[in-house]
Amino acid sequence: MKYRVLGPLDVTSGTHDVTPTAPKLREILALLVVQQGTVTISNLIDELWGQAPPVSAQSTLQTYIYKLRKSLEGKGLGDGSVLVTRPNGYTLQVPDDDIDVHLFEKAVQDARKAIVDTPHEALERLQHALSLWRGPALADVTTGELLTTHATRLEANHLSAIELKIEADLKLGNHRTVVAELTSLAASHPLHENFHSLLMLALHRSGRRSEALQVYNQLRNKLVEELGLEPSQQLQKVQQAVLVGDPYLGLPGETIFAAPAPMPDPRAAARVTLHQAVQPAQLPPDPGPLVGREVLIDAAIRAVHADHGGGNGIGVLLFTGMPGVGKSAVAARTAHSLRGRYCDGQFYADLGGSQPRPIGPDDILTGFLRAAGIPGPFPRDLGEKSSLFRSWVAEREVLVVLDDALTHSQVLPLLPGAPHSTTIVASRVRLYNLPNSFTLDVTPLSSDESLQLLSRVAGHERIDAEQKAAAEVAEMCGHLPLALRCAGARLAALHDLPVSRFAEQLYSDRSRLDQLQSSELDIRSRYLVAYNRLGPHERTVLRLLTLLRQREFTAGTITGLLGCAEALADVALSNLVEHHFLYTKQKSGKDGAVYAFHELSRIFARERMESELDCAPATASLVEAS
Repeated sequence: MKYRVLGPLDVTSGTHDVTPTAPKLREILALLVVQQGTVTISNLIDELWGQAPPVSAQSTLQTYIYKLRKSLEGKGLGDGSVLVTRPNGYTLQVPDDDIDVHLFEKAVQDARKAIVDTPHEALERLQHALSLWRGPALADVTTGELLTTHATRLEANHLSAIELKIEADLKLGNHRTVVAELTSLAASHPLHENFHSLLMLALHRSGRRSEALQVYNQLRNKLVEELGLEPSQQLQKVQQAVLVGDPYLGLPGETIFAAPAPMPDPRAAARVTLHQAVQPAQLPPDPGPLVGREVLIDAAIRAVHADHGGGNGIGVLLFTGMPGVGKSAVAARTAHSLRGRYCDGQFYADLGGSQPRPIGPDDILTGFLRAAGIPGPFPRDLGEKSSLFRSWVAEREVLVVLDDALTHSQVLPLLPGAPHSTTIVASRVRLYNLPNSFTLDVTPLSSDESLQLLSRVAGHERIDAEQKAAAEVAEMCGHLPLALRCAGARLAALHDLPVSRFAEQLYSDRSRLDQLQSSELDIRSRYLVAYNRLGPHERTVLRLLTLLRQREFTAGTITGLLGCAEALADVALSNLVEHHFLYTKQKSGKDGAVYAFHELSRIFARERMESELDCAPATASLVEAS
């Protein structure tokens, strides 16, 4: 089987075309091909329906997967070993050599290693890599936000490979043969500085200095008129070298980066100095030392320091965890601990993932560009705006903090993409396959840490005097920092209320979430947003689970309660784990994974069970879907 996405979607088995024809099946298969590893159910739903999935999204997706698997099996592709179901999604399990994207990326990677010492070998590998392209990536596939992001990435990698191929040609003295190709590329990408730089170099080496200078002047006029920007320092150096007839630009074995720096134009130098003086400093206030988070933050800092500066280190730090566990505070504290490393600035954005309407990356990018001192007007296209931001970051060291992220499509356009920059992401959803990422789970506090936090808010003497009651309060708060702060604030406000009496008030499931709120802090609202983003089947399962007497359970032990097949129950439970309503106590065993409620998740789910009273019809839909 061969899977090709560098052009129209094409799946072949020998000489037979087995490409699905249904648009949704093509979209799912394309995402499985281009995204390495497991594609989560939430990502697939985001891709197919965006921010407004239908009520039946979960069951409809399962139907699509069933049809896609049957389609592949119908072509003689085995017993389901190609499209594999995972606890949280699906994986296309095929050899790398059967996918054109992997072949392309491997050839380009090998060429980058070879271009300095053996440019002939690099050129051959790049010509092979570029021959795999049959048109724009995913040319005939309907794409949602996630696939659009992947297609944009593939096209950017395609252009990068073309640049590298031309540099190999120039190293080998093929400057005359690449002039026509570069002229076409410069016309197709009128603001692409490196294509124009390479064209100037090829023209100069061909004895066409006046045309090389004309290329520079035309590009400069476009940059100034459309973006309000002067050409980069590198392009200005090439122009100066052409003006003075620099001999280094004429040597076949040299590149434009080997040219000695000419005397700068004082006006250009003044512009560069002014531009570099803009150093965004958008981080939120430092929360200071956090109870119980020292080890976690140290691990994050070590991950960044380990390979920073080598170009292949950690690009994204992802903090993930349940509502109220303190992800934002950990991200802010880590950012302040690292800020001294990023001398060119720090960017911050709250993506509003816990709000009914999350914020899109377009508005965030506009704010980043303004903070960077780049004058408007900015491109309207999200991809072009993202490219402009990455171009500004390319030679800089910046820190980007993205708080309360919800989806990949929010995060990917905001990543700097530069080897010396880092992005910190806080999300209640585990975002898989972020490039060069390192994920850290933010978990509830221990019993001792919970008492420390309560003491900070309510007062040490008061908590020390009633440690047993305070421990009960911490237990009923699920050891969540947000809930503990709410409890501490309530105790601080009620000076005469004994801690033991407050513990008795919390003991009631019906009133506990009411007690754990203040004018600024509310644990229920955090859960409600996460609950509303679950599919209807997951909401039903969550409510029904509160009827169980036991606190721990497996998919097999609850099929009678849910009235559905064990496989469907396992998928629903895995999704509830991904959204942090449940957690996995034992990942594998004779009866499968063992699940349990977080304390406050159980209280919230019980509230929903009692208030909505819609279990019977929802359960019927579960049975039908199975």
